Amino acid sequence: MGMKISDAQEAQIRQRLLRHDFQLEGLAEDLIDHIYCYLYEHGKEDRDFTEQLEEAIKTMAPEGLESIENETFYLLNFKKMILMKRFIYAVGLISTMAFSAGLIFKLFHWPGANALTGFGSTIALLVFLPLWAFDRFKYKMVQKPLDRWKMIIGICAGILIGLGTVMKLLHLMGAGVVFITGSFLFIVGFLPIYFLSSYRRSIAP
Repeated sequence: MGMKISDAQEAQIRQRLLRHDFQLEGLAEDLIDHIYCYLYEHGKEDRDFTEQLEEAIKTMAPEGLESIENETFYLLNFKKMILMKRFIYAVGLISTMAFSAGLIFKLFHWPGANALTGFGSTIALLVFLPLWAFDRFKYKMVQKPLDRWKMIIGICAGILIGLGTVMKLLHLMGAGVVFITGSFLFIVGFLPIYFLSSYRRSIAP
């Protein structure tokens, strides 16, 4: 039969939904309307309203309101995501092929080995990795602050270590400083955050 929802109960619905910090404009209002209609149709006058409200939210979003926002975001940006991913992985493929060819050229002492190795590694480290990280952040694949810091520090450390290694192979000045800086960032920054986030994940219910 449903139930008649008072102004106070409508305000309660709004207050409960707005606890979540929605990033997509208009999504909060749409969800409030959906919850209102659900309770109007399926609610019971003789039951506790707060309990029914939580049940309605769980019915609509079993994995939480965040999952609804993520799914909506993916649907709205699906075409852009596909184009971005194609570009990123094309860059990754080209840089990997160039680097691998450079190693083969270097093995057989053919001309152009250093150019291929330098081009491939530079594109991979300075273009592919930052774009890959940007894609993860932009489309909210990494959401927890600790995981964000882990990725940022890990990417920076990986770029510095990779550049230092390539500079060392090409006998360029400053290779040691770049490599040591990256290693320091990896040991002091990335590893503690990695094990802390892994520990929190292991004890989470």
